[in-house]
Amino acid sequence: MIIQLVFTLLSLITLINALTGNHSLEATYEEDVHTIQTIKVVGNKFFLSQTGEQFFIKGISYQKTRQEGEMYDNSKEPHYIDSMANPFSCLRDLEYLKELGVNLVRVYQILPTANHDVCMNAFAEAGIYVLADLSEPYLSIRRDFPHWDTQLLSRYQQVIDSMHKYDNVLGFFAGNEVTNSPMTTAASPFVRAAIRDSKAYIKKKGYRKIPIGYASNDDTAFRDNLANYFVCNIDGSDDGSVDFFAINVYEWCGYSTYSTSGYRHLTVEFSDFPVPIFFSEYGCNIVSPRPFTEVEAIYGTTMSKVFSGGIAYEYYEEVNHYGIVIEKKDGQIVKLADFDTLKFRLESAAPKGISIDQVSKPAEIVCNKPDGLWDVSFSLPHAPDEGKCECLLKSLDCIIPKDRAFDEVSFLSKICQEVDCDAISADGRLGKYGLYSDCDSRTRASLILNDFYHDANESQEVCYNGYGEVIRKDQSLGLNALFSSDGRNCYKVLNPKLLDEEKLSNVSAIPVVSTNKTKLPEEFKKEHNKKKLNATISVNSSDGERVFIHCWYCFLQAIIALVTFLI
Repeated sequence: MIIQLVFTLLSLITLINALTGNHSLEATYEEDVHTIQTIKVVGNKFFLSQTGEQFFIKGISYQKTRQEGEMYDNSKEPHYIDSMANPFSCLRDLEYLKELGVNLVRVYQILPTANHDVCMNAFAEAGIYVLADLSEPYLSIRRDFPHWDTQLLSRYQQVIDSMHKYDNVLGFFAGNEVTNSPMTTAASPFVRAAIRDSKAYIKKKGYRKIPIGYASNDDTAFRDNLANYFVCNIDGSDDGSVDFFAINVYEWCGYSTYSTSGYRHLTVEFSDFPVPIFFSEYGCNIVSPRPFTEVEAIYGTTMSKVFSGGIAYEYYEEVNHYGIVIEKKDGQIVKLADFDTLKFRLESAAPKGISIDQVSKPAEIVCNKPDGLWDVSFSLPHAPDEGKCECLLKSLDCIIPKDRAFDEVSFLSKICQEVDCDAISADGRLGKYGLYSDCDSRTRASLILNDFYHDANESQEVCYNGYGEVIRKDQSLGLNALFSSDGRNCYKVLNPKLLDEEKLSNVSAIPVVSTNKTKLPEEFKKEHNKKKLNATISVNSSDGERVFIHCWYCFLQAIIALVTFLI
């Protein structure tokens, strides 16, 4: 009877462990999956972490996209497709990828909440690595209106959290062709800030040191300056520098040659590059079927000394006609002529690498000075502060609701003619970033709408005007009674200079209701156009539920200990 009781209690403990995320009684992840060596960066090469053998990328872009007019349930599915979250398709495609002879796939969109175990483990067993983009189409750094904000940082962190546990993750792309012309060079500081904060997050969480890099377009007008910007030491620091750099190259078309294609210029230009460099996309389709004769050059004696391989574009046939297979409506895969040609070329590719102890330390790279085409600042945006932005939103009287669609660029182009928008502006050319430029787009726009609302003597028509709504708040609560989700007092967060002077004390992590409205400093009033800073305090019940479960967990653990002692 006692033994049966013990087993019953153990079953309950296992269930509670599953609910609370405590998996100490379960088999570890590593015990259940095929082991594959992680890839690490040493100097300007990739190496297998255990054997020290140089790793060359033989990859293909593996990203299915939704077709125009495609029907799907957007309440349950994202607007993009996560290729590594569908076991049916990834296991089906894995057989073709193994036949093709690739050792890496590039995926452009990851759904952080999806389970990737089946696909990632199967690919690991087949010796296939994954390079994943951290962004997705609607959450990425815009080249024409760049910001590095809390929403983007959260997206990047969620993807890292979702994928870090897989040893076959070679690395992450923090951006893809964000700067693609002289008109968009000012977007690069935001990408470098994204790299900086993503690397800092990985370190803070204690994850494996997963390389983070950037995929550039191949524009000879500023290619050298762009590459330099992501590896040079800014003010003596490598903050935000890439672990690897990649280029989407389509110079070699048909039966071109090493010299006529531009590959020779690329090889000379990047011969002393300090980090691994490779082709993140290649495969010009002006001539079709594609002969893929560039593969011999990419993995040949000359180029393999500089480049660490490349990623052919792409697996699935889409409207742009770069695919090597067609997926029929019934899920069947049909190989195109490009498949067999690329397979033949990759089979013949045998690059000769170096051993890890032969790597020499790369020289420190000095940043190129801006010129007529390369106009960019070396001052990076500050790290997004979620707590500050939460406090800001709580302080506003007129906001744009989450369920209301709006276009930030269109909205601000009109309202910024009436209200000073410096607080949310971000300029990568001048290196000037407003105090709240790191808040998400809705919070930024709400701040400006709130200013406009107060300038118009709190006219509800101004707030409603198709965008916002007035928040009815408890007027007895002052700013000192508001707290961010990380426990910081909003009065302190929004008034750091004042607090340094007054040395405010007795600020508890528990919100205390005040019967008097907080008097704000003059500089704060000026910056925010005399906004009223009051808000209600919300309580998250999930913490209480978590404590309840934990108490039951401790109680059952105590019973098990007692029964074990009696036995």
